[in-house]
Amino acid sequence: MKQLLIFTVFLALVGCSGTPSIQEYYVSKTEDPDFLVVDIPTSILGIGKNTLTEEEQDALDSFQKLNVLMFRKTTANADKLPEEMKTVRSIIDGKNFEPLMVMNDRQYSGKLVLTGSVEHPNEIVFFGSASDEGFMVARLIGRKMQVEKAMLLANVLKREGALEHAAEAIGNLL
Repeated sequence: MKQLLIFTVFLALVGCSGTPSIQEYYVSKTEDPDFLVVDIPTSILGIGKNTLTEEEQDALDSFQKLNVLMFRKTTANADKLPEEMKTVRSIIDGKNFEPLMVMNDRQYSGKLVLTGSVEHPNEIVFFGSASDEGFMVARLIGRKMQVEKAMLLANVLKREGALEHAAEAIGNLL
């Protein structure tokens, strides 16, 4: 019995990596006043279903929600920013995520990654940062997701003004 307990503890220690998952990072920051954590269900986007094609409706139905985590740099928390960005980068640059796209310019940088396969991702994550402003991590969560559906959904969101509608709805809640 003692050997079984030792073996179980050993497996637990070996099975746990030192890097938290992106979900664990989100959860750990929910009570931190330097972070804003928002879960946006697709229903809050205000997209009129009668304006969607069947393919667009299928894309919308494959996504359940968008988790957004934002760190806005202030004079009070400026010293925290480099360490928090380093932590997020270590998670999304880890072996669990496959990079899809990297964007860089003088002010902003961004990275789109996924877990699972390109054909059937488990989650799609965007990390964007501006060293003088802060950073944002957005997780797209759903069922039967596909990268093509995510791109189609992005076009629908833009066309329908859904992000502005969601921002207004969230503003009303705060």
